[in-house]
Amino acid sequence: MRRTVTPAPLQGTLRVLPSKSASHRAVLAASLAQGACDVAPLQLSEDIRATIRCAQALGLLEKSEITPLGGAQEGFVSARFAGGGARRAAGGMREADCGESGSTLRFFMPLALDGRGAVRFTGQGRLMERPQEVYRELFAQMGAVWQDAPGQIVLRGRLRGGDWPLRGDVSSQFITGLLYALPLCEEDSTLTLLTALESSAYVTLTRRMLARFGVTSEWRGERTLFIPGGQHYESPGSVSVEGDWSHAAFYLVAGAIAPDGEGVRLTGLSPDSVQGDRAVVDVLKSMGAKAYWAGDALCVCPSALHGVTIDAAQIPDLVPALCVAACAAQGETRIVNAGRLRIKECDRLAAMRSELSKLGADVVELPDGLVVRGGRRLHGAAVDAWNDHRIAMALCVASALCKGEMTLSGAESVKKSAPAFYREFESLGGMTHALDLGK
Repeated sequence: MRRTVTPAPLQGTLRVLPSKSASHRAVLAASLAQGACDVAPLQLSEDIRATIRCAQALGLLEKSEITPLGGAQEGFVSARFAGGGARRAAGGMREADCGESGSTLRFFMPLALDGRGAVRFTGQGRLMERPQEVYRELFAQMGAVWQDAPGQIVLRGRLRGGDWPLRGDVSSQFITGLLYALPLCEEDSTLTLLTALESSAYVTLTRRMLARFGVTSEWRGERTLFIPGGQHYESPGSVSVEGDWSHAAFYLVAGAIAPDGEGVRLTGLSPDSVQGDRAVVDVLKSMGAKAYWAGDALCVCPSALHGVTIDAAQIPDLVPALCVAACAAQGETRIVNAGRLRIKECDRLAAMRSELSKLGADVVELPDGLVVRGGRRLHGAAVDAWNDHRIAMALCVASALCKGEMTLSGAESVKKSAPAFYREFESLGGMTHALDLGK
């Protein structure tokens, strides 16, 4: 689907959608727990639907009830999950369609090794091409069966505790998957990281969510994680999902770069969040942005930005939004340690260099990063989202820097994480409308 985006400053107040990372973790924990658990607010993006679908496919989730929320949370839902179904025997091959969600795939793979038969994992887009060697090597040591075929992975066997070495520099999602599954083993487990852990904040987020369900683990040194076996998930009754800092980043950048805007005010965010992408505030401030808290709202005003060096090792999901801020900044911005962006929904380094260049930006692609020489006025052009939600949203925000209309192909890709994005965008004054209606 294509959309036109006409330059306009974004300004006003918006409640940020619930954290996708926290939502995945809450839904999965609720599916494993005895007793009903209410999780709210949720936005039923394609990724969150995939997690619910896979919890049902593996026989974990016995029942779910979805209720729309109103008032300030209109557009979000509350979900009541009744889990604990894994105690029943499975019959035949279980089919787990993960959509395009890397979190869903990697969180559920260790849980599939429950000794109850085979699970076939499938996905869409580039999902099944993304690296899984961390699990393949670990599961082989456990004697599990791993069968590859085009577009699918079939797993069969039983996860067992023990002392397991694995890399921490591919994705923290592998650690999270094991943190959910290993506590259910009879034996204690120790995970020893052979490399530094990147995106470590996501592991902290996981451990905090698990603790709410009575499941614990313990760091013993910087690279050793101890996980007691024989644990059980118990529902806390309800889980409140905080706002999504990764998503908020697009609007914080929009408020900072709008040349004639009045600023953006975001609610629903926690200033004490352990989400790693909360660092967007510090990065933008280092670039000269005026950002501050006013009560429970985070505000950012139009600002004179300047180039900086951004280490993306712990904040890879912020890079598309920060590329747009770099285009508005005077001088050179260097984004380093971002090589993992090449194995996301698309090669995000190549995508941002390609599409921002079409708008007239000066962007140089490096093996593990980008150099953006900002401060020039951009122009309208036909651009493509590369079937990536974060590329689509970043380009829409970049339209505020353009003289002339942008036409965005692949605009529907935002459904992966933020199906209401264009409604949000328009509520803040963004000007966009869909083409190709009926297709």
